[in-house]
Amino acid sequence: MLKDIEAVIFDLDGTLISVEERFYHVFLDTLKVYNLPAVRKDLFMQKFKRNRLDELIELEDKHTFWIVFLSSYCGAHRELSKVFPGVKETLATLREAGIKIGLITGRLCEPDEVLEELREQGLKNLFDVVVTKKLVVKLLKPAELFSRNQEIIQVLDKLRAKPASSVLVADYAEDMKSAKELGLRTVAVLSGSSDLDELRKVSPDLILKNINELPVVLGLTDLKS
Repeated sequence: MLKDIEAVIFDLDGTLISVEERFYHVFLDTLKVYNLPAVRKDLFMQKFKRNRLDELIELEDKHTFWIVFLSSYCGAHRELSKVFPGVKETLATLREAGIKIGLITGRLCEPDEVLEELREQGLKNLFDVVVTKKLVVKLLKPAELFSRNQEIIQVLDKLRAKPASSVLVADYAEDMKSAKELGLRTVAVLSGSSDLDELRKVSPDLILKNINELPVVLGLTDLKS
């Protein structure tokens, strides 16, 4: 059980809303931009789960490919993202307990664009702070594009929360690494992009099936409720 938590920072895609179908279609769209051939869905999923999608990009400049992808993701194929069951109830439980709630996303778009999508999904008023990759990308070196350090730092600052009393909840192994480097506790969920073996490699504090188990591990509810 995680104790004395004042703030929870959530990743968006794969943690709170479904990611696989949308990610795949935006990936195909980005391949088209570079006149690269489409990839089969089964092959995509194999690489996606192992964080090896770069192997499917036959370009020397993969960094620019991902910039285009993350920028395109903001508005493309929004209909494919669905809120996971129980997310609204879980977030509401945290708010009722007085826990500060932040949201980060690797999308290269403005927070208002994310907030509009959250409104459509019925989640808009459940977060105290939203920080997107676009707000911090100028602070990053190319090799740091998928690091979440700067987003987490900004959320902590805006929430006025200490790393030691905060937890990151995410589905991606790289997110776990960033949070651990900054001194946050980490909860990995199996609802998104990394499989169990990949998540175990980065040794999060907890690995949950999905975020519905979070109120229990925070001591806010018991198993029966």
